[in-house]
Amino acid sequence: MCLLAVVPVLAQDAPPPQPVPQPVAGVPNLFKLEGVDPEAGHYIRLLLLQASDTPSGNTANSVAPPWLAFECVEKDAKRDLRLFVSFGGIKDMSFTPPFHPREGVPYKLIPTDVKLKMRFVGYVNWKPYVESWRLMTNGEYRYRDSGWHSPNMESIPFILKMLNSLPGLRIVHETHVANDPGEVFFQTQPLLNELKKTPMCNP
Repeated sequence: MCLLAVVPVLAQDAPPPQPVPQPVAGVPNLFKLEGVDPEAGHYIRLLLLQASDTPSGNTANSVAPPWLAFECVEKDAKRDLRLFVSFGGIKDMSFTPPFHPREGVPYKLIPTDVKLKMRFVGYVNWKPYVESWRLMTNGEYRYRDSGWHSPNMESIPFILKMLNSLPGLRIVHETHVANDPGEVFFQTQPLLNELKKTPMCNP
């Protein structure tokens, strides 16, 4: 009787399965991930993989390419837009939920911040921006949106405006980081088009 009483409790404590990124129909290298987190709310991640000139043969053993991601989050009628970049080698594209203390990790670790140079590429040359990004637990970087908690002067809506005029985005490490290519480049127009078609990503 005791064992039978314990089984439902364990089942309830098991984490729900994570949503799997789905390719966006008709748009190469663009993926969509959508789900609901109990704390953060409804989220949508749009991930643009860096295009490669050399197609991979064995996808099971291939290295995950770099990606650029916009993440739209909505909870209690409030919306938030976030920007991420991966320099490659990361297969975990899932949503990162808010930190909660757990056994063995009672406190949130002090995050690592890095400087990345952003250059918008188009029909004109534009000065690069050196901005602060935060290293996430899965290895990608999150742009630190402007505000009192961030040294960055440029907001994510400003970055979107720049991309709408100059859709090529080059991101470079200011200092050498081991196991990173040091530079990634994205033609963001397909990602921008999908953002405009997603109501939750347009506050």
